[in-house]
Order: sequence, then structure tokens, then C-alpha cells
Amino acid sequence: MKHGLLLLTMLLPAIGQAAVPAKPKPAEATAPRAPAAAPLPLVPGSRKISLSPEGRTIAARVFGEADPRTGQIQTELGQLKQQKLDVVGAASIDVDKLEAIVRKEELLQSELRTRQNDRLLSLLRALPEGDRAALVQALVNPAKPQNSGGPAPAKPAN
Repeated sequence: MKHGLLLLTMLLPAIGQAAVPAKPKPAEATAPRAPAAAPLPLVPGSRKISLSPEGRTIAARVFGEADPRTGQIQTELGQLKQQKLDVVGAASIDVDKLEAIVRKEELLQSELRTRQNDRLLSLLRALPEGDRAALVQALVNPAKPQNSGGPAPAKPAN
């Protein structure tokens, strides 16, 4: 379950960015239009999710507007990180002050995760079944990094 939340946290901003439609390019007069569903990239190097045109429209609507509170939370987390560095870098570490920072950071991270999960669940509820299945499959079975197989075996010396 933890891995799902972590993955969800990483993918949600990318889904939002991918869902916002790009400015259309001028079509060439001789090029026929293909009605195929274009895949939406989640994050650089990851597998792409193919959503139908209706699914892309829904995703653009759900993620079209940025959540202002998410930006505030991220700013506050950055400030807390700096405060934590200041406390830890002091000659004498004030454990009570550090605890207060860590507890506030926990609350903000939890709120951020909740907001991201809520947006994803809203998107899943709004998507047609086929698009819903494609998105959930990508969340459950994320693409593995190319170099995830561990170190390459050593070549024997001749």
C-alpha cells in the first residue's frame, strides 16, 4: 500500500501536466488526420498511458487548474527543510525545536498526499471504464528504469 501511495504521489503531478492539452500545431494540407488516441506521458522515461480523446478531455478538466493549496504546501515544506537544516547545523541541536519542525512536516506531507489522492480519485471516477483501466494499470505496474537489473556481470579476463 505504501508503494502505491508513493507512486501515486510521484505520478499525480505528471498526470496533471500531461493532461493539459498542448497548443495545436498547424496541420499540413496533405496530411490525413488519424483518429487514434495519443498516449499521455506521465514522467520522462516512463511508460505512456493511452487515453481516449474523451479521457484526455476529462483529464484536462480535472487537472486543468492547479490546486493553490498544493503550491503553498510545497513552499512551506521547502521552508521547513531549511529550518531543519539550520537546527541540525547549529552547535547545539535543540531537539524540541527539531521535533516541532518534523511534526509540522509530517502534517503537511499528509495533507499534500491527501489532496493528490483526492484529485486522482476524482479523475478515476470521471473517466470511462477503458481509460480508468489504463490509468490504474499504469499506477499498479509502473515502468521500470532501464538500468534496474543491477550491475552488469563482469567480463572474464582473457
